[in-house]
Amino acid sequence: MNETLNKISDIITRYESNEWQSCDNLRHLLRELSVNHYHLTKYNVEYGQKYNAAIYNHTREFKTSDAAATRYAELTVPELRHTRKILTAINIVINSMRSEIGILRNEN
Repeated sequence: MNETLNKISDIITRYESNEWQSCDNLRHLLRELSVNHYHLTKYNVEYGQKYNAAIYNHTREFKTSDAAATRYAELTVPELRHTRKILTAINIVINSMRSEIGILRNEN
């Protein structure tokens, strides 16, 4: 997962620095970011399964409320929240890139 996050960070840094300079290069960055978004989503699904298992097992083992089991799962699998936040931020950057590509197309 760290490799994927490093790639995402690098892509966003390149986008932010205006390194791309052309519509084709921007499309290439968008493609790279979209692929890494997919890879991070796979991790998010894994963590979601671990989160749900933690809730189920905690409720079953300790006969606790759903709220207590949810709190336990949030402490046990914090990566789920982290990946969700990062995926949301990536979606914003992807939308920005798409808008910029549209603007560049209209200018030409």
